[in-house]
Amino acid sequence: MKILIVEDEGIQAMALEETLTFLGYDVIGVVDNGKDALEIVSQGGIDLVILDVHIKGNIDGIETAKRILEIDRIAIVYLTAFMDNFTQHRADETNPAAYLTKPYRDSALQSAIEAALVTSGEGN
Repeated sequence: MKILIVEDEGIQAMALEETLTFLGYDVIGVVDNGKDALEIVSQGGIDLVILDVHIKGNIDGIETAKRILEIDRIAIVYLTAFMDNFTQHRADETNPAAYLTKPYRDSALQSAIEAALVTSGEGN
């Protein structure tokens, strides 16, 4: 599974990439904003995007997810420290495979990825 990480906290992004690599996943890229994420997704080959709700740039993680889904049907896992009801409702519109709260546990990350596999049909 090829994964793109969209996370604007450098240490968090590095730790997430390290964990995913340890778990055997192929991290295609790590970016901190929606514009760069959309450029990578448009090149194809991404199976899953792990996306922070609050990222750098003019568009947040949820709007980035909406635009990603216009390009390709890619599984989305949100990673966030806090999600209020309004934000949760907006995020739900993108039909994410899972939500992870910071700080996440490795086991929760693995479960979220497995849920994404099932959601995308790759786990069957």
